[in-house]
Amino acid sequence: MSVSVSSSGDYAISSHRDNVLVLWDLEDRQSDVLAENANIYSARFVRGRPAFIWQDLDNVVHVESVDGKQLRSFEHFPTYGHAMTGDLGTYLSVDDKWNVYAGYGDERKQVLSDGISPSFVGTGKLLNLSLSTEKERFLTAGSGSDKGRIADYPPISEERRFSRYGGVNLWGLSAFEPKARMSGFAAKTHATLSPDGEWVVGGDENGNLLYWNSDDPDTRHIAAVDGLGVPTMKRSGEGYAVVDAWNDEKLIPVPEGLEIHRPILHVSFIHGSEYYLRFNNDSDATALFKTGNPWPQ
Repeated sequence: MSVSVSSSGDYAISSHRDNVLVLWDLEDRQSDVLAENANIYSARFVRGRPAFIWQDLDNVVHVESVDGKQLRSFEHFPTYGHAMTGDLGTYLSVDDKWNVYAGYGDERKQVLSDGISPSFVGTGKLLNLSLSTEKERFLTAGSGSDKGRIADYPPISEERRFSRYGGVNLWGLSAFEPKARMSGFAAKTHATLSPDGEWVVGGDENGNLLYWNSDDPDTRHIAAVDGLGVPTMKRSGEGYAVVDAWNDEKLIPVPEGLEIHRPILHVSFIHGSEYYLRFNNDSDATALFKTGNPWPQ
């Protein structure tokens, strides 16, 4: 299933395993079933306006307002994740092989197509999409870290079998070209771009929580690990990055009686771009971080 919350925090939209599409009024605590033929990966709010996108089982994408007005609809391939800008002018979508496209209909163009692995089938997760019109950027995030320089690997390469863009990558929203890649992740990874486009935050199933200022993508910051703190890294004799010491000076304890497991499944910005939440697998609580600060609040 997929769930998305409106920028105002007043509504949520969800598409479920039984193909039901539900609009939730979070303030009044009411819900309405809008459709019973929804692609389970397609529920997504449009950032900055009270409208959402979803796809039916006939592969038609719908753009609707929360008051029931149909703003746009078009035929498309089965999507495994999509996003749209607030002016409805730019539409990004992903297929089951983690290929990325911009636009729809006759205007659709390939943005990323460089291999069949990793993919939705191989990893069992979506290639996350997030975007910011303020900085004219968007982010893709899938699994682990990509090797090699962007300049050496064009994002469209039909003969390549193993993608060089399966990890966390920052793109330009106008030219749809890769700008930077964020390394340091392992296994399945969820990363997101802040609404103002200033920050990238991501976590993986190994428990790594990393963040970058998007204007300085070569400088990686490591957030605190529960029970340990913020690590200081060094190079081993073999040239690998290893932990030299842990700083637990500002670490807050996990509340008594609650259990938080290390794998990170999701990170999400709240209160605009000022804070974000870290969600761990099968855990009793979530952790709140102030953006740009490595310590949980």
